[in-house]
Amino acid sequence: MQRMKVLLLCTQFPYPPRTGFKMRVYQLARQLAARHDLTLLSYAEPGEAAARDALASEMQVHVVEKSYIPGLRRRVRQAASIASSRPYACRSVYTDEMQHTIEQLCREQSFDVVQLESTLFCQFEFPDDVAVVLDEHNIEFELYKRMYQTERSAARRAYNLVEYLRFRRFEQRSWRCVDGVLVCSEREVSIVRGNAPTVPLGVAPNGVDLEYFAPSTEDVDPCTIVFNGYLDYRPNHDAAVHLVHDIWPLIRSRHPGARLELVGRYEHADLRPLQAPGVTITGEVPDVRPHIGRATVVTVPIRMGGGTRLKVVEALAMGKSVVSTSVGCEGVAVRDREHLLIADDPASFAAAILDVIASRELRAELGRSARALAEREYSWDVAGDRIEALYAQVAGERNRERAGPSEPALAR
Repeated sequence: MQRMKVLLLCTQFPYPPRTGFKMRVYQLARQLAARHDLTLLSYAEPGEAAARDALASEMQVHVVEKSYIPGLRRRVRQAASIASSRPYACRSVYTDEMQHTIEQLCREQSFDVVQLESTLFCQFEFPDDVAVVLDEHNIEFELYKRMYQTERSAARRAYNLVEYLRFRRFEQRSWRCVDGVLVCSEREVSIVRGNAPTVPLGVAPNGVDLEYFAPSTEDVDPCTIVFNGYLDYRPNHDAAVHLVHDIWPLIRSRHPGARLELVGRYEHADLRPLQAPGVTITGEVPDVRPHIGRATVVTVPIRMGGGTRLKVVEALAMGKSVVSTSVGCEGVAVRDREHLLIADDPASFAAAILDVIASRELRAELGRSARALAEREYSWDVAGDRIEALYAQVAGERNRERAGPSEPALAR
């Protein structure tokens, strides 16, 4: 495919890649930069200047500064948005400065493709002569629906129900207004197809650096269990609380000396529900691999969310025994008891962990199958190839007359 000029738009500055969202954006950006002339345009917080400079050595970088909104102010704004037909998430991302910067860059560089690393960018306006490709990290309205179904707080449930209904309308319309959609798994293809039957689609799975996330040579710590994830992200925090409150007591009753490590950065998360005997909250670590490598079991007790989780493919690549909920591993081509163990209620989840702790043979069997699957299906090069295929399809579609009128641009 001939080299193109690509503009990549991101809601969060993707370097350093400390979260699953940032990791996907960063790795896809590297793939695009190797194949095309890439410009990254991202929101960034004022304190991220060093990160901008570091990434600028790999690609052309432009930023629009936008400060983080603290929890109380954010909750007040969320409550105030309930009466609006527009999702709060859209209001929180749109700025005139970002729109003006998009227009200026498009005038100066005449991009062939604009790739949006969030549905939220579908509210912005782009030139008619540029192809717009949306990368769906999650089916976002699914995330709000699952939060509504899972949350215990009545206020959170009410807010997420409203946001789910608003975002479903917005997201489904967005699929019909772009030139192509990338999803993370085959499962999501049918969801998009059901609402946008003619839009070109590509599946670019979340990948893993197979050399970096290689099986560990360290000894496993007996009865050490790990959950890793950015705890400010609501689905991860909910999973950690579920693990500590509902599952961990069942493990400790059988193994009083068992240890649980919650590994991952937090800045604003409430850690009080995560404090329990035998539980260590590490915070951000320079390298997650030693924690995963020493663990007897890597857990993914996710109950809400969408897309595919990088923590799963990273643990598979390291040949670890993983116990996950169905939601936690959805979209990844795993089979229960072949690549990992799947359990959806606390008793079954605890029993699966205990099975892994008790059986060296089971750990070895799962580890071999997990690593083989990661090698076969989940490299970032595969994702880059899938993006290239979608770009080629989109370019072909734009060179032909479209059948029927297109939908109008989304109103801000």
